[in-house]
Amino acid sequence: MHMTENQKIAQILSSLPDEPGVYQMLDSGGKIIYIGKANSLKKRVTSYFTKKDHDPKTTVLVKNIRDIEYIITDSEIEALLLESTLIKKHKPKFNVRLKDDKRYPYIAVTLNEDYPRVIYTRSINRNKDRYFGPFTDARAAKNTSIMINNLFRLKTCRRQIPLRENERPCINYQIGKCSGVCDGKISQQEYRALVDDAVSFLEGNIEPVIENLNFRMKAYSASMDFEKAAAMRDMIFDIQTVSQKQKVDLASGLNQDYMSVKITGGEALLVLFEFRRGVLTGRRVNVFDNAEYTDEGTVFSAFIVEYYRAREIPSRIMTPVNVPDTKILAAHLSELAGTKVIITTAASKQDQAIISLINKNIDIITAERRLSEQNNPVAGLAALKDSLELETEPEVMECFDISNFQGTDAVASMVQFKTGRPDKKGYRRYKIRGYEQSNDPGMIHEAVSRRLQFLVNENLPLPDLVIIDGGPTQLARAIEAAENFAPELKIISLAKRFEEIYTDPRREPLRLPENSPALRLLQNIRDEAHRFAVTYHRKLRDKRTIASELDSIPDTGEKTRLLLLKHFKSVDAVKSATAEELAAVPGLGRAKAEKIYRYFHS
Repeated sequence: MHMTENQKIAQILSSLPDEPGVYQMLDSGGKIIYIGKANSLKKRVTSYFTKKDHDPKTTVLVKNIRDIEYIITDSEIEALLLESTLIKKHKPKFNVRLKDDKRYPYIAVTLNEDYPRVIYTRSINRNKDRYFGPFTDARAAKNTSIMINNLFRLKTCRRQIPLRENERPCINYQIGKCSGVCDGKISQQEYRALVDDAVSFLEGNIEPVIENLNFRMKAYSASMDFEKAAAMRDMIFDIQTVSQKQKVDLASGLNQDYMSVKITGGEALLVLFEFRRGVLTGRRVNVFDNAEYTDEGTVFSAFIVEYYRAREIPSRIMTPVNVPDTKILAAHLSELAGTKVIITTAASKQDQAIISLINKNIDIITAERRLSEQNNPVAGLAALKDSLELETEPEVMECFDISNFQGTDAVASMVQFKTGRPDKKGYRRYKIRGYEQSNDPGMIHEAVSRRLQFLVNENLPLPDLVIIDGGPTQLARAIEAAENFAPELKIISLAKRFEEIYTDPRREPLRLPENSPALRLLQNIRDEAHRFAVTYHRKLRDKRTIASELDSIPDTGEKTRLLLLKHFKSVDAVKSATAEELAAVPGLGRAKAEKIYRYFHS
């Protein structure tokens, strides 16, 4: 006997074990849409179907669940790690996820090379290289990489080692900025020691670096290698100078990470301040998507599991709010670090002041990101392709808007965007002919029909996407207009009130987060179409108003009206002019001037 979907779910729920593990929820197409962990699979998964007060995101999730799979683990910690791994692999629709944000630069140490370099980069390769960042200030990242190379005399070129016959060392060695490893001035082992010191320095471990350099300086002196001893001495001096300039102290002198997060729309921006031995050594910026209706604690939990897998773990992690599963997370990190790790909320005045400073940084970074997205429509095109499930990014988009006042001077505007930017050569304006009363859907039908008929008749390419300013009614009329000329054309509408996107007038609208690059791009093109329509409408209205007022003057023709407007520039100026000022208009004459004056002043 065939089971209904509800019967299938009920059977799964009844067979769930009271064990820790990870559960995967699947939709009607067998796609994983959510992954979660639980101390008790039975209690946690069952709660989705018994609780009544879900947030909107969870409510939609439950409606889409058609199957449930699960994996039993030995412990909560194992479930926590498996959950993180599976989320990263499957990228489920309803999970909050740490994004790879390629806009920010990193400093990389190329540990996969025989002679590693310290470089500035915006891409991350998942190999043995070590990455520090991301940096929100690109100049600071570049300057830091240059400083590290200068401090430790590291190789910056890509030359093969050893050098070919008759090949000379690069200019950096000749001016004292490189240790000369390519020319055999130091061994590979000695060079690797310098790289290790550079990594320690980037981690904030400055004192051990100085101790190492001191030890090597004395060893070189003892072996009468005074040139290398002097190089070590100079490095020590430079490092001490730099570290004093950048020093920001914590009284405790501990290794601590402070973090805070701001959730806007569907995105969470998390910023971390890294203190090593009490010194602020770095700021990390991390972005999560799919974060609507997610609380701060959940974001912190997801971040901590992922972030500290391949990074130095501090003794304390400070957050502004409680983190779920704190004991499990702390136990897991303590095991990885080999020492006790505490995850706690910021309580002291100093801790709260640091969290407050992080929040200021978040506000600044948020503003920078918004400006960057507005100036870079490429992100919007990619997001639009995904959100609307298009086969390709919509390179050419056209948007229609209507402007009228109670049906008078009705106009339609059509603006064209190419690769996400306005292409004003493609803008068009239409005087509406078929409607004397206000009828936005009908006017949209007329404008779209006229545009598509022209493109088809002239054998010109169609746009990749048409956007209508309006709701489902306007969209329905636009689709109806397209059926006669381009039935396969993709048409959507954007309704102003709630910024809802209609892809089908018979279906529920798509609601994107307010910070979505796709929504912002649609808003930009819609607002530009509105501006263009309103400008044209005002021009027609003003022209009609001017014509009607001057037309009503007895015994004046078009020539007289043109003379008056050319001289006075506006109807108001004509109306307020004296008889003498009117008579001074070339070609008007005294008698006509007095007649016009009497008309406006009688």
